[in-house]
Amino acid sequence: MSRELNVYLCGNKTGVLRENELMQLSFQYCSDKVQPLSVRLPARMEEYPNALAAPFFENLTPEGEIFEILAKAHVSGNKVYSILDRFGSDCAGAVAFYETEPNANDDTLHEIPTSKMAQIIDNLPQDPLLTSLKNPPRLSLAGAQSKFAVYKLDNRYYRSTDKYPTTHIIKITNKRFPNLLENELFCMRLAQVMQLGVPDVELKSAKDRQYIEIQRYDRKINGNGVTCGIVHRIHQEDFCQALGIVSNKKYQAGGGAGLKDCFKVIEEFSDNKLTDFTRFMEWIIFNYLIGNTDSHAKNISLLHTNGGIKLAPFYDLLSTEIYPEKIVDHGMAMLINGKGKYASLKSADFMVLFEQLGLNATNMMKTVKSRFSGIVSKAKDLRRSLNFADGSVCDDIIAIIKKRTNVLS
Repeated sequence: MSRELNVYLCGNKTGVLRENELMQLSFQYCSDKVQPLSVRLPARMEEYPNALAAPFFENLTPEGEIFEILAKAHVSGNKVYSILDRFGSDCAGAVAFYETEPNANDDTLHEIPTSKMAQIIDNLPQDPLLTSLKNPPRLSLAGAQSKFAVYKLDNRYYRSTDKYPTTHIIKITNKRFPNLLENELFCMRLAQVMQLGVPDVELKSAKDRQYIEIQRYDRKINGNGVTCGIVHRIHQEDFCQALGIVSNKKYQAGGGAGLKDCFKVIEEFSDNKLTDFTRFMEWIIFNYLIGNTDSHAKNISLLHTNGGIKLAPFYDLLSTEIYPEKIVDHGMAMLINGKGKYASLKSADFMVLFEQLGLNATNMMKTVKSRFSGIVSKAKDLRRSLNFADGSVCDDIIAIIKKRTNVLS
C-alpha cells in the first residue's frame, strides 16, 4: 500500500513525499514556482524518483545506532519515510512533514524543568528523540551523536511544537570519548575567537549532568529572543543533500564526497562565491589545526536566505585526534593531495590542493598563514578564560595546533 506525506518549507506546503508499494520514495512539487527543497531538486512539475529524492530526505534522519533504535520502535515500510512521518515536524532547516497540515495555532508550552532535563540526559542513548515524554515532540535531528533540541524562552526550556520549533540543540557527554563536551566547547569557541562564523555555544548543567547548548543558526527569533518568542525557520541543506549522496557515503573513502566536490557546490550554487571560497579554505585549515578528522560532507551546509545561498555557520568542530586510534579512526574524512592522515601532510600538500581547486596557490597559502598566525596564543588565552582544571583536554588540542602551525610555516 502506498503512503503520502505533505512536505512544508518555511511554513508553506511545497510538495508531497510518496512511498510506493515497493517501499521506494518519490517527491513531487505542488508547483514549479515554489521555493525548492534543495539545489539538487529544483522546482518542477515532473515527479522526482527514488534515486534523486531519497538522498535529500534520508539525510534529514538520524544515523547509525540512533536510526536503528527509532526504526525498530516506530517503523513499518520504508524506514526513512516512517521516521519522517513520526518525527518530521522539526527537522534541520525549514522542512516539515505532516499527513494533513501543521497545528500552528496551539499556544500550549510544555516546560522542561531541570529535573526533567537530567532525566532526559540520562535516558537519551535509549530514547534518542524523547518519545518517552508526555506529548513528545516530533523532532528529527540528523547525525550520529546523542543530542536533542529545545525551544528556549526567558532562559527556560520547552518541548517544541508546530508553532514553537526548537531554537537550541543540546549535546550530552559520551562515555567512549572522555571530555567530549569540553573538547567541542573549546574548539567551537576557538573558531569564534578566530572569527570563522559559528553559532553560540555554552557549557551548562542540570543536576550535575553537564551538556552544551548550541544556538540553532537555522532559526531566527523575533526581537531579542526573551520577550518575543516567534521563531522563523531558515532553510539549509548539508553538502550530502546538495550532492545527492546518502549519509552512509559521507566519507570519501566510502565513495562519498571529496573536497573538490564540496568546492564545486560552492562554485555552482553560492551567491557569495569569493567569501565562501575563503571560508571553505579556512574550514579545511582549522580542522587540520585542531585535528578534526571527521570533517565530512554532512558537517558543512548551505544556508538559503532572502539574500541568496551561502555557506552556513560552521558546526561540529572538535578534535578527534586527541583520542586513541583504537577509539576513533584518524583517517581523514576527505583526502588532501591523495593523503588520508593529517600527520603525513606538509605545506606543499595544501599548495597542491589549492591548485587542484583552481585557486592561486601562492596567494591562498599566504592568506591562510596570515589568517591563523595568532591561533596558538589565542587558544592559550581561551583556555585560561575557560578556567578548566589542569590536565584539560584543551592542552592536548593546543599541542596539536602548535605542531600543525609549524608545518604550515
